[in-house]
Amino acid sequence: MTGLWERYRFLLLAALGSPLLVALGYLLGREGRPLPALELTPAPSELRVYVIGAVRSPGVYTLREGDRWIDALEAAGGPTADADLARVNLARRIRDEDHISVPRVGQTPAPAGNQLIDINSAGARELEALPGVGPVRAERIVQSRQNDGPFASPEELLTRRLVPQSVYEQIKDLVTVGP
Repeated sequence: MTGLWERYRFLLLAALGSPLLVALGYLLGREGRPLPALELTPAPSELRVYVIGAVRSPGVYTLREGDRWIDALEAAGGPTADADLARVNLARRIRDEDHISVPRVGQTPAPAGNQLIDINSAGARELEALPGVGPVRAERIVQSRQNDGPFASPEELLTRRLVPQSVYEQIKDLVTVGP
C-alpha cells in the first residue's frame, strides 16, 4: 500500500488541491474589480394635496410620489356629474402641497385666493396653477420675461408664442401685468 502512496501521491495531492487553487485564484482575481452596487429602493414619499371643486368629497388627501392628478381625483371620491374634466390636466404628476381645483361646466376657474396672477412677477410654480400651463410653458414664460423684458399686456403671451390661442382663452381672465 505504501508503494501505491509513494507512486501516486503527487497525483492525489493535485486532484485534491486543484479545486482549492481554482477557488483561491477566483477570489484573488476579484480584488481588483469593484463589487456591484447595492441597490436600495427608497420608500415612496407621502405627498399631501388639496382637492376642491366638482368632486364628491373635497379635502386634503395623502398620495404617493409618482401619483397623478387622476389619482387625487379618485381619492376625493371621483368627479361630480357637472365636473369639466377637459379643463384639468389629469395626467400631471402630483407634487406636495398641490391645490387641485376641478371646475364645473361653464365655471371660470379662479386662482387660489381669487387673485389675478401677475405674469411679470409670478414664478414658474405660480404660473403652473393656470389651466393649460404646465412646467415647460411656465418656465418659457419666466425665461421670456427675463430675456425680452416685462409683458406690456397679457396678449403678449400670444405674440411671443408662449401659449396657444386655446390656452390663452382659458387664462386671459386669470392673469394681469403689473408695473
